[in-house]
Amino acid sequence: MEIMIGTAEALADAVKAASIGEPRPDLCRKFVPILRTHALLVYRLDQQEVDRRAAHQLGAISSPDVLDLLLDLPLRMPVPINSLTRWERSALRCAPRGTVSTIDGAVTREAMPPVSVDLAFVPARTWRGGLEIAGRFAPFCARVMVLHRRPRELDEVRLQARFYGIGVVVVDQAGTEVLVEPAPFRRQRFTAAGWQFLERAYQQVI
Repeated sequence: MEIMIGTAEALADAVKAASIGEPRPDLCRKFVPILRTHALLVYRLDQQEVDRRAAHQLGAISSPDVLDLLLDLPLRMPVPINSLTRWERSALRCAPRGTVSTIDGAVTREAMPPVSVDLAFVPARTWRGGLEIAGRFAPFCARVMVLHRRPRELDEVRLQARFYGIGVVVVDQAGTEVLVEPAPFRRQRFTAAGWQFLERAYQQVI
């Protein structure tokens, strides 16, 4: 418990020190298990989608096949069911209540990602380990590794972290020091894997 509290406090200090843009009232933070580690996520809820899901008693969507189907369907535009592939019709039969609506032989996607993750702060024992852990979040959001001691190889740390776009913050007895600012996240395209990450994050933060 003390280790978790210390980590949470260090991450809170790292958030204050690292640049994440102008303060926004809709930004939330929560320390959660995700991608085989624990991370402090800085995120925004789509309250309209959250409320819509609550009305349908729909939580996080876990099926990759259903997410693939949803990604192929336009939002709130009916698509004839007979135009879907056999695989898509199979995924449609597994879609939870509230993800789509069907009427007159057409399916309409209702679900959309309920959360946006802007930044992930990951605690790391070493900076090399931090590169690997933070790298798991590369397709999904900006990221920062948080170290508990100042590394000796500062030039190498800065070079590697800047190459991969990973921020580096040291939180120790001397205080909080930002060694590298996180690179802005630029999504190339939205994939089913990216949507699945957001659903996993949503499951942890709600």
